[in-house]
Amino acid sequence: MGSKWPRVQIAEVCDLIVDCVNKTAPTVDYKTPYKMLRTPNVKGGRVSIEDCKFVTAETFEKWTRRAEVKINDVLLTREAPLGEVGIVKANEKLFLGQRLMQYRASPTLLDPDFLVYTFLSPDLQHQFRMHEGSGSVVSHIRVGDCLKFELNLPPLIEQKNIAGILSSLDNKIELNCQINTTLESMAQALFKSWFVDFDPVIDNAIAAGHPIPEELQAKAQRRAALGDQRQPLPAEIQKLFPSSFVFNEEMGWVPEGWAQVTLGDILILQRGYDLPKNNRTDGAFPLIAASGPDGTHAEYKVAGPGVTTGRSGKLGEVCLVIENFWPLNTTLWIKEYKKSSPYHAYFLLQTLPLDQYNSGSAVPTLNRNHVHNIPLIAAPTTVITHYDMFVENMFLKKKQLEKQNIVIEGLRDNLLPKLLSGQLQIPDAEAAVENALEAS
Repeated sequence: MGSKWPRVQIAEVCDLIVDCVNKTAPTVDYKTPYKMLRTPNVKGGRVSIEDCKFVTAETFEKWTRRAEVKINDVLLTREAPLGEVGIVKANEKLFLGQRLMQYRASPTLLDPDFLVYTFLSPDLQHQFRMHEGSGSVVSHIRVGDCLKFELNLPPLIEQKNIAGILSSLDNKIELNCQINTTLESMAQALFKSWFVDFDPVIDNAIAAGHPIPEELQAKAQRRAALGDQRQPLPAEIQKLFPSSFVFNEEMGWVPEGWAQVTLGDILILQRGYDLPKNNRTDGAFPLIAASGPDGTHAEYKVAGPGVTTGRSGKLGEVCLVIENFWPLNTTLWIKEYKKSSPYHAYFLLQTLPLDQYNSGSAVPTLNRNHVHNIPLIAAPTTVITHYDMFVENMFLKKKQLEKQNIVIEGLRDNLLPKLLSGQLQIPDAEAAVENALEAS
């Protein structure tokens, strides 16, 4: 369906369109105020300044002779990958690395947030993909073509309204992601406090006046310095922890009564299941590969919650799967929790250097028999049960927000082309957003 708005070339509505300097800037191995953006920093409508490379002031001046990157500039990756888009929201000293284009919207003609959504739309993504296969080795968009992309141009106020609707959905998605990061960080911090730093044991030792081993004195002093700011556990949980430490020749100072065991005494890992791609049917159950989620299938092999880690290809990636799932043959999954639980095991495996147990030559491979022999200290199952009571609702809430994001993303992707073509009116879109957010 055609648009009711005029069709223009991008060069007609931008004050600035520049490409990067076509060579890599020399970087330094220390932090400076000057950061180089690369293609991995541009994705999904956003520009991240995490993992930027740093340069000197002199290099920054040379590489910004065409233009500095400013707030609300829109960036496009010309190759590797082709067609990723993001808008700059950070007020920092930034410049373009290789294979990036920079667009600065003319403020009287084009709203920058509207521009980034236009670039994300099927219309513009199709124009970008027309250049696939244009390179001898890697597909790329030629710089000259980056000035010729065509877009629909509503009145400026309409652009802002459209961008505002879509931004409200993206902001909700981002908020949910931030909440999920916080929830997992809280669960991980509690795991570390109980099972790595032994904070409850230190608290009990301080309260009982028992000696603290020299190796743990610094931790004890930090705990004591908190005084009333320490967040005490309920008395019935605090008493599950001992009030003294004993020395173990292999493990060092450990809580009294906590036994030295191997990983195989705590949990049993099992190889995942074969499922060729041509036998997969999209369904309700996640497929888990060595690197994490890898699509869905109509059947499952393991009842959730469950834990996997990479067996072949990528080692050390640990996944917690709340729902029923199918672990692929590149994974190991936990078949039995002898002295553990899915939530406890999820963080326990993350503390282990699994990638150091690579037994493959060409392809990294993890042998579960080797991993089962890793020496560990086992907490009583009563402690683990109470840990689960604290964190289970965190992970259930996290899963709920992940499902909510899927719904919101689907709504956004449905509204995007209709709003940009004028097929859907602003009031109707606002009502759809309001209804979706209330329902979720």
